[in-house]
Amino acid sequence: MLREDSMMEYLKIAQDLEMYGVNYFEIKNKKGTELWLGVDALGLNIYEHDDKLTPKIGFPWSEIRNISFNDKKFVIKPIDKKAPDFVFYAPRLRINKRILALCMGNHELYMRRRKPDTIEVQQMKAQAREEKHQKQLERAQLENEKKKREIAEKEKERIEREKEELMERLRQIEEQTMKAQKGCIIKILVIYTQKTTQVRSTKEYKEDRT
Repeated sequence: MLREDSMMEYLKIAQDLEMYGVNYFEIKNKKGTELWLGVDALGLNIYEHDDKLTPKIGFPWSEIRNISFNDKKFVIKPIDKKAPDFVFYAPRLRINKRILALCMGNHELYMRRRKPDTIEVQQMKAQAREEKHQKQLERAQLENEKKKREIAEKEKERIEREKEELMERLRQIEEQTMKAQKGCIIKILVIYTQKTTQVRSTKEYKEDRT
């Protein structure tokens, strides 16, 4: 798997996690109840203090008309003018500043995603796809060459093994042939010796008779 593909798979898994990409801030409502404010790419969510996974109230970016703060007080105004504003309080002024900055950044990214890509972005994406495709082709070619080398090496090993087996069989045949030839020679010598002995005995017998 290519490095880029591995990173994409990791991000796909990570973004499915409940708390992925959420920045949490401790807040209190008008009654002084402790809550969590979650800021993410899709909007704002309010959580109970003992549960960061299940939002109690949600404000998608598409349904928020305005957000503002004054000192520790933070106000979320929905697009629906009939809906009441949501007011909460942060422990410190600088936390409200951080919340507002995060809201502005996430909302800007949200709006960018809704717009069609510019020609430059389309060209960059097309180039990235082409480069990815080229890398995949090169990787496939390398894998193919690797497999061919492995097959060639296995074939070479098979031929060497068959050659060794053939040489061993030839050696055995040669050894058996030499043993057979040696046995024949011994038999011939035995027969020759026996014949010679018989002839000599016959000759001696005739000489004794005369």
